[in-house]
Parts: sequence; structure tokens; C-alpha cells
Amino acid sequence: MSTPMRILRPTYPGAPGAAVALALAAILVAGCGGGGGATTGRIRERAFTVYTSLPREGLSARRADAVAAGERLALADSGGRVGGHRVRLVELDSSAAGADTWDPGAVEANARRAADDPSASAYIGELDFGASAISVPTLTVRDPEVPGEGPERYYPRGRRTFLRLVPADYLLGEAMVAWARENGARSVAILHDDRLFGRELAEEAGAAAAHAHLRVTVSAEARHGQVDYSDVARELAASPADAVLYTGLGGPSADRSLAAVHRAVPRARLYGSSGLAAGGANAGTPILTVDDALPADLYGRPARALLERLRTARGAPTSADALYGYEAMRVVLDALRAAGEDSGDRAAVVDAAMRGRDRQSVVGPFSLTRTGDVTPVRFAGYRDTGGGRSFLGLRGPGGPLHGGT
Repeated sequence: MSTPMRILRPTYPGAPGAAVALALAAILVAGCGGGGGATTGRIRERAFTVYTSLPREGLSARRADAVAAGERLALADSGGRVGGHRVRLVELDSSAAGADTWDPGAVEANARRAADDPSASAYIGELDFGASAISVPTLTVRDPEVPGEGPERYYPRGRRTFLRLVPADYLLGEAMVAWARENGARSVAILHDDRLFGRELAEEAGAAAAHAHLRVTVSAEARHGQVDYSDVARELAASPADAVLYTGLGGPSADRSLAAVHRAVPRARLYGSSGLAAGGANAGTPILTVDDALPADLYGRPARALLERLRTARGAPTSADALYGYEAMRVVLDALRAAGEDSGDRAAVVDAAMRGRDRQSVVGPFSLTRTGDVTPVRFAGYRDTGGGRSFLGLRGPGGPLHGGT
């Protein structure tokens, strides 16, 4: 994946922007329809269309399936209507055949399809790591009067249209660093893969470490697909640190690289991010993981009831990722409903969605800020080994939190 792309993220610790989302981000599309991206366009169709872009192949396919199931259930629970309008869901694949993660061409095509659809009201995505750096610019129109190189250049006339339901990645980096420091680390080595998410989170973790006065001894790259990672392990061993922060995706390559590093620097504690969970079970290297996906029993009774409904309907358990798909669709439907008679006006829908308010949801109570971010910020801390995953408590960017949902 050598396609050039811009990483849309805040400069540490600046204002959040359109950054990578793991569990789900909802982009309320103001700039879709007719190819021109007019922010104030009206939908003249009898039905509103919600697009969702999810990877159906590769490391995140299992999570994508759960998210899509949640979206479909939320739409069904609404009767498939808002006011006098039908709402239809169009599911698009953001992966390519045989790929282990999202495909830039597929993501751009998905976003372009939504942008060109005169009936489109919203676009839910991206689930997979880094893909929003492509879809957000495609779904919006750059205002030539807005200067600079930051995320704001992608929001026409200063209007933000991007909402996320999980914390921004720089907060994930802070949480990893805080945990290492809490456990006594005074220096960290950073290990990332060659994917966009891993490289971007490595930058965030490095900035967070500097802010926390932790020395970064080395930042090394483990390219996915290698058979032998002894060269990477030697690089980390030559610059020893108290902790190793792994910021890449999970999967067989991650298993091999982490095992090699653990053998080379057995005294350094390993830390991982939510990206690690995308690859499924850990092959055996012990690692402390910060993940925005909580244990299912922490989401409360409504969430457990929803997951039970899905288990009954689908004949098999569905992961808690379905809760975020359900809530993302609810955010879209609530915005259309709040716009009332102006639900066909995309600008009115965006205004309704971006209006900061408290929400009671299956993922617990939270607020959406005017910048499109979620509060409070919380992660789950896990110990991952070959024997399974153990929940160690809730964590925030600054350290441990107390209490559940």
C-alpha cells in the first residue's frame, strides 16, 4: 500500500480532527450528492441513504461483521424510517480480495460513491485503521480560503462533519505511555509495523513519551510479512529500554515480531494497542494491551440484551463491536430526526449531529462534543497471553480509572 495519503490527526496535544477510528466513527456527510460536494445541498429523494464502509476480508473482518450486524439491527428497530422518509443502509467493502487490511482504492471508491449519491445522508466508517485519512477528504470539499496543512483544510467553511465514537489515537498513545510509566518505566522503545496506523500511533506514542519525560531509546519498524524478525529484535536490544510499546496491528506477523523482541529483551515489559486485537488471538507473548473495546459485561444490561438478540438471530455469539455499529446508526437516525422538517437539508443534519449533548446508549453514557469527539475517554486494560485475555481494569490517558459503565 504505497498510495500517498495524508494522516488526519491532531498535533500533540492539539485539537482533535478527522483521525483513525477503531471501533467506529460516523461521518455525517454534508458534502455528498451530485459530485460537487455542496455543503448546503438538499436531498430531494423520497428515501435517505446511509452508507457504511467496512473491511469484509482480512484481520478486521470479524469485527466488521459485528459492526454491520449492529447497524442493521438499529435500523430495523427504527422501522427503517425517520419521520416520513424511508432510510436504507448500503454496505460497502473497504478491503480487496486477499488483503489483510483495508485497501486505499476501495476506501476512496466507497467514499466517492456516497459523495456522488444525491440521496446520501450519512457515511459510517471507517472501521479499519487509517482509512479515514482517505474517505474524509473525498467526502468533503476543501475550501481554498482555508489555509494551512492541518485537518481543518478538509472541512468546508470550517464546518466539521466527522464524529467518532471512540477516543482519538493520540489519547490511546498517552494511555500506553501512562501505563508503562505507572509500572516504573523511565525509558521506552517503540516498535511499529509498516502500515499507516502503526506508523501514526508510533508518532503519537513518541510525543506522549516526551511529554511524560520518558526517554525513547529507539523507534523500529517490523514490516509485515517477514518470516524472521531477529534484525528488529537486535535493534531493540542494542538500545535497551524499560518497556516496549508496540503500535501496529495484530496477526501472524505481529506474533512473530513480538516473540522475537521478547526473547531479545526479556526484561522489558511489552505494551500493545487496540490494533493488536484486530489480528485475533495472541500466539503467546505476554503483553499489556490498551483497547477501546471493553468486556461485554461492562456495557450494562441493555448492551447484554442487544448482544443476546443478535446471538439468537444469528445463531452464534456476536462481539461487543456490534454495540458501536448499533450506536453509530442511532447517532445518524437521531440527527435526521432532530433536523425535523429540514432532514432533507444536509447542513441541518450536520448541525443536529454536531450539537454537543449527552447520550444514553448501549455503549454507556457519553457526550459528543462540538468537535465531534467522545467524552469521557476510557479504555480497557488487558493482559494478553497465549492462554487468553484477562481484564485488568479501566484506564484513561493519564492512568487507571475506577468504576464501570
